[in-house]
Amino acid sequence: INYQGEAWYRKTFSVPENLKNKIVYLHFEGIMGKSRIWLNGKLLREHYNGYLPVIVDVTEGLNFETANTLAICADNSDDPSFLPGKPQQALDFTYFGGIYRDCFLIAHNPVHITDANYEDEIAGGGVFIHYPFVSEDKAEIGVKIHLRNESSGLFKGELMLTLRDISGKEISRGVKKLSLRKGRANYYDVNLYVECPELWTPDSPILHQLEIKLVDGNGILIDGMLQKVGIRKIEYRGRDGLYLNNKPYRDKLIGVNRHQDFAIIGNALPNSLHWRDAKKLRDAGIRVVRCIHYPHDPAFLDACDEFGILTILAVAGWQFWNDQPIFAQRVYSDIRNMVRRDRNHPSVWMWEPILNETWYPADFAQNVKNIVMEEYPYPYCYTGCDSEAKGHEYFPVLFKHPQLGGVDKEEAEHPEITYFTREWGDNVDDWSSHNSPSRASRAWGETPMLIQAQ
Repeated sequence: INYQGEAWYRKTFSVPENLKNKIVYLHFEGIMGKSRIWLNGKLLREHYNGYLPVIVDVTEGLNFETANTLAICADNSDDPSFLPGKPQQALDFTYFGGIYRDCFLIAHNPVHITDANYEDEIAGGGVFIHYPFVSEDKAEIGVKIHLRNESSGLFKGELMLTLRDISGKEISRGVKKLSLRKGRANYYDVNLYVECPELWTPDSPILHQLEIKLVDGNGILIDGMLQKVGIRKIEYRGRDGLYLNNKPYRDKLIGVNRHQDFAIIGNALPNSLHWRDAKKLRDAGIRVVRCIHYPHDPAFLDACDEFGILTILAVAGWQFWNDQPIFAQRVYSDIRNMVRRDRNHPSVWMWEPILNETWYPADFAQNVKNIVMEEYPYPYCYTGCDSEAKGHEYFPVLFKHPQLGGVDKEEAEHPEITYFTREWGDNVDDWSSHNSPSRASRAWGETPMLIQAQ
C-alpha cells in the first residue's frame, strides 16, 4: 500500500542576473493528484491532474537581490472531482504521488514561441505540425507557430525554418516575415515542401529535424527550438483497415498495453527506463502500444517516435463516472491538454478520449470525440471507443473483442468503421472455457495455459 496524502516540497534558489528582462516559466511534466504552487509566499497555481504538464509564469514574482522560495504541495488523496476519480484501493493500478517527472525553469526573451499547454487555446499555442499532402514523390509539411510579444514596442523580424534529414543535410527551408505589436500574440503558418521524402513507418522510423529560428530585423536570434518530424500519412479505411503512406499496412499489428510504473521505484522513472521499455518492446516485435490508462511520460513517446512504435493515447480514466459538472469539465480540459502536448509525435496513431470501461452518458462520448477533432482540425486524426459503449456511433474506430462475436456482421453493415482488437486474450467473462484463447487460471492446470499462450 503506497502513501496517500499531502507531500510538501520546498526549494530555495537564486536567480542569475542574465534572467532579468526575460519571461520565466516553471514547467513540471507531472505532479501527481492535486497540486498547489507558491513562489515567495504567493499562490500561483492550482492544478487537478497527475499526468499532464503544470506550467507557471513566475516572471513577476522572482527576486534577483535575495533568494527565492518555491513551495509545492502535492496531494494524491482520493478525490472524485477529477480523473481518475475512483478510490485508489478500488483501482487496478496505483497512481503513487509527488513530483515524479522532469521539471524545468525556462527563460524566454519578451518575444517568444509560446507553450501550447500554457496558452490554453483550441488547436493553438506553441508549434503545431501537420501534413497537408504526403506521397513517395513529394510531401507538404504545415507548421503553425504561435508568437507572443511581451516587449515594450513593435517587433519586426522573421521566422526561419530549416528541415534536415537524418544525415543533417538541409532538404527544405521556409521564411516568414512578421510584424507583431506589443502585448499581442499571433499565429504564423509556414509550409515546407520535400521532394522524394523519406517517410516514417514502424519498420523505418525516419525522423527529420526541424530547426525554428526567430530573428529580429538585424538578424539577431531572439528565440528558437528544435523539433523532431516524422513525415507520414495514417488513414483508416473502414473494413479495408489501416493505410500508411497511401499503402495498405499488411504487417501484423501485435502490441501491448503498458503502464508507466516500475518495481520498487513506482512512477518516478528516469527517462532512460522509459526508453529501455520502448526498445525492449520493439526488439520483441511490438508495433503498437496502448498507453493505459493515462497520458504517459513524454520520454516514452519520444522513444516510440525513434523506434517505430504506433501509440494509442488515453485520458486518465477507469471505471468511474461522477455526475457533478466539474468532473466532466475537468475531463474535457484533460483531453485538450493531452492533444496539445502530444499532437506532433509521428508515433501517435489514435486518441482514446473516452473513460476506460466506464458507463458514461452518450452525450459525453460525442463531446470528447468533438473535442479531439477541434484540437486536431487536420486530416488523419482518429479516435477510438469500445463498440458496446454509449455513444460509440460517433467514433470511426471501435474496439471489439473477436470472442464476443458479430465482427463480420457489423463490418458488413458498417463498412466505414474500422474494428480493432484492443485486448486480445483478456476476455474473462467465461471462466469455464478451459480451451479458450482468453485468460487462463493456473488452477486449471498446464493444458489451458498452453492453449492460451499459443
